[in-house]
Amino acid sequence: MDYLVTATPTGGLLELPAEDRDALMSRERQVATELIRAGVITWMWRLPDSVTTVAIWSAANAEDLDAHLRSLPVFPHNTLEITPLTFHPAFPAPLGTAASS
Repeated sequence: MDYLVTATPTGGLLELPAEDRDALMSRERQVATELIRAGVITWMWRLPDSVTTVAIWSAANAEDLDAHLRSLPVFPHNTLEITPLTFHPAFPAPLGTAASS
């Protein structure tokens, strides 16, 4: 199942000393890269003029998604909004699949 995950850093992350925040973000990039390679994070954007990240995550169920999200070092420093996604009836197959049929 796919999920739309909106993550906005809390003041706690922004208030960390620069050295601590840089180390945390370095670990975050490493874990996120692994999740991207594993196909868990499939798309990611940053909202303009914002620190909010919007991403599409793929997980077997909500419990797996929760485990993946908790693996991120910045997890405790984010406010998350999670929305399960399903295909739209006008596009019952992924667009890339439909175009190649």
